[in-house]
Amino acid sequence: MGEFQKNDAAVALPEIPVARTPTTDRTPWAWQQSSSMQEEQEHDRHMARQYLFCQRGASAQDAQHLADSLVSRDRSDDDRRLCLECRHLHGAGPYYCGNARAADWTPDLPRDLVLTLQRCHGYDGARLPMGVIVNAAPPLPEPAPAPEPVPTPSGPTWQELDRAYQAHHTQCPTCKCAGRGYGERCVTGMQLWAAYSSASN
Repeated sequence: MGEFQKNDAAVALPEIPVARTPTTDRTPWAWQQSSSMQEEQEHDRHMARQYLFCQRGASAQDAQHLADSLVSRDRSDDDRRLCLECRHLHGAGPYYCGNARAADWTPDLPRDLVLTLQRCHGYDGARLPMGVIVNAAPPLPEPAPAPEPVPTPSGPTWQELDRAYQAHHTQCPTCKCAGRGYGERCVTGMQLWAAYSSASN
């Protein structure tokens, strides 16, 4: 029989890949989710602003342009505002400012000013929440107080009419005869007598 020869060389074992530990770093995924949520919120604000601006008298084209400009404003440090965002704005054209004194402006607002970004001292704390339904009608002026009724002048009393008739009677021969049953009173005496009789009744 043949002899077996011993092989002292080391036998190389195949390399087994080591399983990698799953990573817990989700920073890219979280950033993408956060960015997506911000874009969704930005889109919702954009649509709500368009609706609000149209409700307050802006055309659809102007409303979209203004909402776009506010996106750029919100992303920067721009502190300018629109009258269309302010709760003190009344009307849907013509426009009226209910806080004109604080804003250092006249109450009547030109349309170009309402559609322009600006810095306003009367705006702080007056921004309308998104999606709010505003009253487009301008505030009604306070009604003027009703004029006091003109007092109706009271006529002479029956005593005054009696004295007037008696004064005429003593000077008028016709009325004296009429008082004794002879004939009719004169025209003046008849008027005085009729007024006295009406007042005494």
